[in-house]
Amino acid sequence: MILQRLATSIRKQDWFTVLIETLIVVFGVFIGLQVNNWNGARQDRAAGLYYLSSIGEDIASDAVQLEAHIDGLSREAEHAEIIVRYLEGEDVGLSDWAMFQLIYFRAGWTPFTPNSVTYDELVSAGQFKLLPDAALRREIGDYYAGLEDFSIFYAFQPPLREIIRGKYSPETQAYMWQTCFTNANYRLGYGSITDCPAFDDPDQIARTLQILKQTDGLADAVRYTQSIRLIVLNGAPTDLEEARMLSAKIAGVAP
Repeated sequence: MILQRLATSIRKQDWFTVLIETLIVVFGVFIGLQVNNWNGARQDRAAGLYYLSSIGEDIASDAVQLEAHIDGLSREAEHAEIIVRYLEGEDVGLSDWAMFQLIYFRAGWTPFTPNSVTYDELVSAGQFKLLPDAALRREIGDYYAGLEDFSIFYAFQPPLREIIRGKYSPETQAYMWQTCFTNANYRLGYGSITDCPAFDDPDQIARTLQILKQTDGLADAVRYTQSIRLIVLNGAPTDLEEARMLSAKIAGVAP
């Protein structure tokens, strides 16, 4: 309608009306663009707070996993000392069945994998700047960079599993998994041996333990794995404290 009147005014050479109606059109376009910009900025702020809250939840879950991981590694470190002493011929005060389980169970290693799903998604999409606080963005980036630097230890693959478990018969392995390791939680990085009845062939247990004692390099492999475990036990508490502090700070900004 305005454009029709504007065209009519131009034909009549009514320049004052042309000026007024041109200004009305320009002003209307300007207001429309500003409204779109305001809506876009509001949507970006809402998205930024949503993603920040999601990252906070991811980091809080890291803290839960790290705490369980540290507890599990502490128990494993104690068991590793017992295993080395046993392999070297010392009487450690455990029955053959208890030692049989302990060596088998501690042949594995449960890695810690940080929950970086939201962070990775934002970085790959080039939207990390949607997070509203520049200082907090730096802290989050530093947190994940630190975990990446330490990942070689968190994701360590010990040489023990193949060396040890290849000496155990399929029957004894199946029995232990069905009867003795029922409460192991490898997703959270911890587990324990339950008190279960001994396998019904004590001679086979004794033979396997003797083979393990005679396996070249086994004690050295346990010591090497222990050295990596101690590195993680030294560094993980710092990551745990940072995860707790950072998730709490994020919760204060984006509850």
